[in-house]
Amino acid sequence: MPRKPYLDSRIETYQEKYKDDVIQIVRNFHGEAVGEYDNIFDVEALAQTIEDNAQNHHNCFLLILDGRAEGMLFGATFKSLINGKDIFQEIVWYVNEPYRRYGVKLLKDVQNILQSRGVNIMIMAVLENSKTSKLKSFYEKMGFKLMESHFVRSL
Repeated sequence: MPRKPYLDSRIETYQEKYKDDVIQIVRNFHGEAVGEYDNIFDVEALAQTIEDNAQNHHNCFLLILDGRAEGMLFGATFKSLINGKDIFQEIVWYVNEPYRRYGVKLLKDVQNILQSRGVNIMIMAVLENSKTSKLKSFYEKMGFKLMESHFVRSL
């Protein structure tokens, strides 16, 4: 079966009108990748977090296809303690299943936006239960270098 043609797409930062789409994207991400680490997903807590983090909306990049958010790359920016450079740390990068082929576009477009903002370093994470070797290989091909591993424990 031939692939469907690419849809018109654009990248936008978070806006209230996409709140339900963002909740669904995070729900999908949680179900596919994070559930093993934290088996409690609370839609109300997520909605409140979105509202509480209005100042971080400029760091929530949405892949918009036909007027809906179908993917997201969200993170935090901060200054490096060792050299003062601006760093963007990815927290969630996820594209809904039928639109995965737009994921690289989302990543590249966000890199360009961050660079235009003066961000010097981008850190991307790989969950150890989520296509780990494939993602690590992908990041290396995109010019990223493996830096460290993290260990998580619920307290």
